Amino acid sequence: MAWKFKYEKAEQEKLYAQTHQKTVEVAVEKKVPYEKCGKCDRTAYQKAKEKCDNRKSQLEKKYKNMTTGYESILFLLAWYSITITLFTAILSPVFLNDCITFFGVLGKGMGSLFREFVIGADSFGQLSSGIPNRILSGLMYWLIVAIVMGILFIITGLLIVGIGYQVGKIYQKYCWDIISIVEVITSTAIAIYFGDWIKSVISINLITLLLLVHVVYIGIRCYVKDWMEERGYC
Repeated sequence: MAWKFKYEKAEQEKLYAQTHQKTVEVAVEKKVPYEKCGKCDRTAYQKAKEKCDNRKSQLEKKYKNMTTGYESILFLLAWYSITITLFTAILSPVFLNDCITFFGVLGKGMGSLFREFVIGADSFGQLSSGIPNRILSGLMYWLIVAIVMGILFIITGLLIVGIGYQVGKIYQKYCWDIISIVEVITSTAIAIYFGDWIKSVISINLITLLLLVHVVYIGIRCYVKDWMEERGYC
């Protein structure tokens, strides 16, 4: 009977241990690189690290100063080039006449578009002619005209803003760098200084020619950058 009692007691202790288990965290020593221990001295490492950090900080400041100076010089050169180019454009009869012609045609086109809007709004406004009351008919006419004009202007504005936003995104992604500034200044300077010779070879408005050249330039930059990204060059 004694062995049976011991067996039952052991089973009870086992069951108690299983139902009353506790999780105890035991600290385990883990080796960490450069951690100080009883057999080494990390003073040399600390000094080397401080020296490296100081050197890194000095190089970062030097790089920042050099970058700021480089950007300032580029800004001054760009400003000088643009100023000289604009003054030369004003003194160039061929380029100035093409500018006046281009923006004159653009203004006439906007005026024609506005007239088309007015004609379209007037056509919709004629729907109010079926109202017998003259005063109410007039009010409805102007209300319809205002609504149609507002819708046309909103649609046109959204199209212009959307196209401009997409062009801006493409330009910022592919052409937002010093190369594009050089391209704009160089192509404009060529169109101004050699405008007579260009128009003797190609009968085209110089502003239109500049826009076409810039569109071709953007297309080339997009193709080149996509080609380089596909091959992992950038």
